[in-house]
Amino acid sequence: MMDAGSAFTAGPFGPKGKINMDDQIQLVDIEKIDPPIDVFRDLIDPDKIRELGESIRSQGLIQPIIIRPYNGRYEIVAGHRRFLAHRLIGEVKIKSIIREMSDEEAFGIRAVENDQREDLNPIERAKIYKRLKEKFGLGINQIARKMGRSHSVIDKYLYLLEIPEEFQEGVALKKISMQVALVLNKIEDPEFKSFYFKAAIQNGITIDIANEWLNEWRKTRANEGYNETGGAGEVLGSVEAVPIYQACACCLGPCEIKNMKLVYICPDCDREIKMARLQNPK
Repeated sequence: MMDAGSAFTAGPFGPKGKINMDDQIQLVDIEKIDPPIDVFRDLIDPDKIRELGESIRSQGLIQPIIIRPYNGRYEIVAGHRRFLAHRLIGEVKIKSIIREMSDEEAFGIRAVENDQREDLNPIERAKIYKRLKEKFGLGINQIARKMGRSHSVIDKYLYLLEIPEEFQEGVALKKISMQVALVLNKIEDPEFKSFYFKAAIQNGITIDIANEWLNEWRKTRANEGYNETGGAGEVLGSVEAVPIYQACACCLGPCEIKNMKLVYICPDCDREIKMARLQNPK
């Protein structure tokens, strides 16, 4: 995989992310190099860095990092993980390509390098697109062209950042999928949304279950009149609100979902409660 922005061969970012045959590779002191100013990764797996370090120790660095002069030192443009791996195994110099480039060019190259990573989580990828939109004023179509993705894909990732921040970590850690999060975010009532998101993260639900929950909420909303402030008003016509039930995790009995409580317990306590229910059934 290339280190840099093959997708950014035009526009404000230019072709400076490409590695050319005539590039001069230099050994640069690690102590003179600073991490990227704009770090796209929220989570960098230390085990992956250790593995990369051992690979570099045994085989050497195959692909040099790209750095630029910045404030009398050097800033990493592409190759942050390789830099961290070198530092971890105690290397004092690293193969580097030094290039003069603007903030915009450096930002664009980093965006492409990170977007091409397979282990990038959905929230991190969404933040890349959001920064491109806000930092450079790019529209969705422009981001899609430069990143080599469709308009709808960029749109979905940007919408992903609209889910409550307290649940974005669940998506980042893959406790729920991006698709499930996008469906549950369509639930407009904050209390219901919070309830469903917590239940989804706890249980790791499928997209089909998420759609069922969304439809259940919509039925409840349709059967309850909503006043202008969003609160429940008079029941529309003579239609009765349909109660929604879910099985209790302890007794397995049905319970109306609006009356259920979320309780966070460890696996040991969960096992003890279930054993007690089996020994003392109702």
